[in-house]
Amino acid sequence: MVKLHLLATTALAVLLPLSPVIAIETNLLTCLEDGQFEIGVDYFPDKYIPTKYDPIFLPANQANLDDTTDYLEIDYFSYYKIVKNNFHNKSYLLYQCGAEPPQEEVNSGRHDLILPVPHKGGLAITQTPQIPPLELLGLREEIIAYIGDPQWVSSPCLRHRMDVDGSVEIVFDPEDPWNNDRTNELIAEFLQRNPEALIFTGPFSDGEGDRRIGAAASQERTNVATFDWIAMYAALYNLEGLSNQIAQETEDRYTCTSSNAQILSSDMAESERPTVLWANYFQGYNWSVAECRTWDESYYCEYAKHCGANIISRPEGLGFNDKSIGDFWYLNDEEMLALGKDAEIWIYPSNTWETVYESKKEILDQFKSVQNKQVYDTQGGGENMWYEQRLAEYDVVANDFCELVGLSNPYQVPRHTVKWFRNVYTDPIPGPGTCNVPDELDDRYVPVGAFCSPLAQTGGSGNGSGSGVSSLVCGQFIGIFVILALLL
Repeated sequence: MVKLHLLATTALAVLLPLSPVIAIETNLLTCLEDGQFEIGVDYFPDKYIPTKYDPIFLPANQANLDDTTDYLEIDYFSYYKIVKNNFHNKSYLLYQCGAEPPQEEVNSGRHDLILPVPHKGGLAITQTPQIPPLELLGLREEIIAYIGDPQWVSSPCLRHRMDVDGSVEIVFDPEDPWNNDRTNELIAEFLQRNPEALIFTGPFSDGEGDRRIGAAASQERTNVATFDWIAMYAALYNLEGLSNQIAQETEDRYTCTSSNAQILSSDMAESERPTVLWANYFQGYNWSVAECRTWDESYYCEYAKHCGANIISRPEGLGFNDKSIGDFWYLNDEEMLALGKDAEIWIYPSNTWETVYESKKEILDQFKSVQNKQVYDTQGGGENMWYEQRLAEYDVVANDFCELVGLSNPYQVPRHTVKWFRNVYTDPIPGPGTCNVPDELDDRYVPVGAFCSPLAQTGGSGNGSGSGVSSLVCGQFIGIFVILALLL
């Protein structure tokens, strides 16, 4: 059982009877002026609220399992907050700018970073998935450096700031890209020039070093919990109110697509549900296939369950495991054919389909998904965008998945257009996109396709009689006719 990590406590001091108290209605976006700080005032009325997630596809006795993250925790006090990254066992003390940091906490030695907020000094990011949360919050201009190979950055507006106006520094040596000592030397030089900057590290970095703050969103079990790490970025700028709104609206859309899928599939026997093969080929190792022993073992397992589909899972012990490269299993061609040939849809999460098909045409032509041209890779958003943006658009990915398996709202206007999954037979790979300069440079990013219209089940129990979907269809058409009548 996941424990609730939010401790929204407020440390209130006893005030003298005549002491005036400032009423703060929302988090401050600026520093306090000299003499403005008052003991007893809650300077953070907008607190991180973990997004509650009760998967509607689970039985009632398994509900309420995922009402918060596993690794992110924010504790609030009157003028400071403590952000905890429990994946790395790191603690960050953030206090309202213009106040003094709480001396007891400073002296405790418990915190890896002590920082006034809202943060001033800019951010350096080290991984592309760190870009979307900042863009969703309207904080793109806070990014002042990218540490790493810039070829992997897809955001059109961030690329403009890197390549055209030069406002984002690239901390990278293309002549010696794999030399960690050289990279650390460049980082040290960057911090000398920008001593107040923060560096966001990823889940597989220890987060050690001056001005480092670790993010581990990708290590959460569920898509909702992964997205909730937007609150860590927001906490640095006192934008928890905005991040709560974005997180809740995204989860609402996510739940909407699942609800629609459950209604549409309520009369289907398990064997009638669409079957998805999620697999790709690694040169030198063979076929990697989804492992979904539980619905939350990986994000693609969750998407399948979310959309009422079956996903093929590698049976225990099938294939080859080389412990020297980690706990990864691979199937040979014969094992892959036996396991996946009957799947209606194949999602190939890589950019190598054309090359692999040319070398394995004879065996791949035996797959139903290939015969029916229902093979999709993950380049629908562009060549590298899947690795950068997907985690921040989990609701849109779910909408795509449900659309592919035929269990999305067929009456939604406009009908959802699949964004992330590209049919390898019919769809081109989109270009990198453009940034409307200067208007869009500092705008909040709004995902395309972030919309879900809920189906209204007007009757029927959904117990296999067919009445639920029939009433649903009737209700939808009646609604359309009423709208048309009003317009005439």
